[in-house]
Amino acid sequence: MNPVGRLAAAVSGMRSGQVLLELALLVAGILIALAVDGWIDDRHDARTERQYLDLLARDLGRDLEVLAEFIAFEKQQAANGVSAYRALRSDVPAQDRERVALALSELMSRRTLRLVRATYTDLLSTGNLRLIHNVALRDRIVNLYEANERTLMIRDRNNQVFVDQMYMQYLMDSGLIAPRSVSNLPSIAKANQAFAEQLAVPVDTSNDRLWHLPAGAPEWSVLANKVWYRTVVSYSAIEQSQQMASEIAGVRQAIADELARR
Repeated sequence: MNPVGRLAAAVSGMRSGQVLLELALLVAGILIALAVDGWIDDRHDARTERQYLDLLARDLGRDLEVLAEFIAFEKQQAANGVSAYRALRSDVPAQDRERVALALSELMSRRTLRLVRATYTDLLSTGNLRLIHNVALRDRIVNLYEANERTLMIRDRNNQVFVDQMYMQYLMDSGLIAPRSVSNLPSIAKANQAFAEQLAVPVDTSNDRLWHLPAGAPEWSVLANKVWYRTVVSYSAIEQSQQMASEIAGVRQAIADELARR
């Protein structure tokens, strides 16, 4: 007898109650196995979610440190801008000219702001963003990173147009101020100082064309206007960065609250 025939004969020889019992045990075994697999998957997802939340909190903490450094830099630039603008709109005494020249030189520096995106990028690329089960928290995280990206794009554009093209290029091309080995960026200041020491050629106000111009020369107004726009960029950067820091701190606290509930 073939195997199918033997199975049919065996089933026909069993009582219906026994068949139902064995069928129920088979179904129960399958359901239990599925339930155990689901429990294991849920446990794994929960651990992975917690790891991602921990990493996001770490990244956001680093962002707050970067923003604090950036704001401090822009405040120095803004102070230089205010000082230089006031001086250019008045008769600068000889003893103050070097200070103004240094401020104008430092305004040529600008800092590119980049925030940490490693964990968020991983969440997007792997599709693991779905593991953050708190929908409201997930939406806040997504909105934060998208808003920050838009702000950074605007910041970069402002730096390119108003700092690099409008201000720095004008100062270099006009020769109104001779190059100084100063910068509010420590890394650049160190390199500039090393280069100046190698040159061994002192620079002072006698090398600046600005101070030899007559009082009514148009360069005074042109430079003052460029300083005004350059300084507005720093004030805008300070305000935007403070707002970003506030929003980042809020999301970081929401993540900490979510982790505390686990």
